[in-house]
Amino acid sequence: MPWSPRASSRSATSSSTSATRSPRSPRRRLRRSSNSGAGSKGPARNRPSKDQNVSSHSTLTGTTGREDPAPAAQYRSGRRALAFVGMSWVSIAFVAASAAPSPLYVLYQAEWHFSSWLLTLAFSVYAFTLLIALLFAGSLSDYLGRRPVLLGAITLELIALAGLLWAGDVEWVILARALQGFATGVATASVSAALTDLSPPSNRQLGATVASVTPLAGLTVGALTAGIVIQATQTPIRNVFAGLIVALVVGGAFVLVSPETVGYSRGAAASIVPRLAIPRASRPAFIASSFLNVAVWLTTSFVLGLLPQIDRTAFGVSSGLANGGIVALLTASGATAVVVSRNLAPRRSALVAATALASGAVIDAIAIFSGHLGLFIAGSVVAGAGVGVGFGGYIRLVMQTADARHRSGLFSAMYVVSYLTFGLPVIVAGLLASTFTTPAVAIAYCALTVVFSALGLVSINRYSQRRRA
Repeated sequence: MPWSPRASSRSATSSSTSATRSPRSPRRRLRRSSNSGAGSKGPARNRPSKDQNVSSHSTLTGTTGREDPAPAAQYRSGRRALAFVGMSWVSIAFVAASAAPSPLYVLYQAEWHFSSWLLTLAFSVYAFTLLIALLFAGSLSDYLGRRPVLLGAITLELIALAGLLWAGDVEWVILARALQGFATGVATASVSAALTDLSPPSNRQLGATVASVTPLAGLTVGALTAGIVIQATQTPIRNVFAGLIVALVVGGAFVLVSPETVGYSRGAAASIVPRLAIPRASRPAFIASSFLNVAVWLTTSFVLGLLPQIDRTAFGVSSGLANGGIVALLTASGATAVVVSRNLAPRRSALVAATALASGAVIDAIAIFSGHLGLFIAGSVVAGAGVGVGFGGYIRLVMQTADARHRSGLFSAMYVVSYLTFGLPVIVAGLLASTFTTPAVAIAYCALTVVFSALGLVSINRYSQRRRA
């Protein structure tokens, strides 16, 4: 029988009434009350605390503590489906805007003649201001609601893109990238949580899957589009950032017409105290999967942060389209792998991801040593598959342990690990490149990725064994 919101409501009402009138034992009444859904409150002592695992019904519907203010009937009207598409657009637009400058850095450097360490600083300052935003504002949408937080983040992003559009020197680029990182950090956890909130009742895993795909899709769109525009137009910098401004304005319109999924509650001021909000029930999964996530983001930062220097010094390539194309191949491979691997069990997902990440890193190291560009591209595609399987499995494994009230804060903690790995190694690599050659630094980067891939596989295997015991 197909699911019906009206039928579900009648069932919930009748179950709650019978539980009140029937002289059954307290344990039996508790079981019937929990089965009656979010509409049945039950005694206060029977409700789960914020750090406990929620009931199976709450996990599936995303209603814990506070009800989702958008009724289930909105699925039939299509409003939440449109909002889901809109939030996916917002996520892709933010990440595309973060990736687009990577192929453009070569143009900036050729025009302004600044040193390579400033180039890596321009790349990495984005990651560090994003981390600051995650630490201070990552849980804010759990208290203020998803929509107001996302609208504020989009406003900041538009200011940053305008700064990049009209920048006159590298200092302005660094400043605009810093603001862009903060805006993206505010948006990242909120839009990921909103996608999970807005998942249809028939497929509650869809939000986690899309939240895994959209960052990789955004990287693909941003890097490849920027590379094409560099080759096809006379004013690529202006065209790229003007297009991104339009995309973010469209995203703001989507947010305005979307239903709010989390009502306002007190505690917003206390939530901006910097901390990692990891519920107790989620900590074992978070810790176990973080090692593999480090390998995922080492691979991503390797390509996005060091690729222009690697192409120039190891392969003799200075094309913005080539740089953007390689990034797009890696991230497109990753986005495809997220979808293909969405039903893999955690242990198998970890095995596939660790194998692909380590293999891709080894292939890339051999390609850099031998100066073989085609082999490097092949290694990037293999590594990209590992990125997709690893990142998608990371989100699914951790998110299944959290209720709706803690999703934004938990996403923030996950992205803190991700973007710390994304930014810090690139700065270190940029500094080392002045002492050692860029190919030598890149090969060491690949070796570090292999180490964390192995650690991630061992850690997730142990976690899975403990869960079975």
